[in-house]
Amino acid sequence: LSYRWLLNEFPVFITLDKRRFVSQTNGNLYIANVEASDKGNYSCFVSSPSITKSVFSKFIPLIPQSDRAKVYPADIKVKFKDTYALLGQNVTLECFALGK
Repeated sequence: LSYRWLLNEFPVFITLDKRRFVSQTNGNLYIANVEASDKGNYSCFVSSPSITKSVFSKFIPLIPQSDRAKVYPADIKVKFKDTYALLGQNVTLECFALGK
């Protein structure tokens, strides 16, 4: 599977940069240091080259809030699922430490 994200309409795909990353493991879009220009409706576009099929998720609105609207500190929770691998095989782990 291949994951890409749209902003507001097709074919306006998110440009990946220092602030934006799309996990090819789970399809999540990560944005570090949200800016006012990030406001909009996001949709995940998933495609499978092996069966030549693509699907879109429903649009998800993102509305950045000013610092004045923040009334509580960030809540960071870490929960890792068990990962298994056979001896001699490769394993890929993803770790994200983003934000400001």
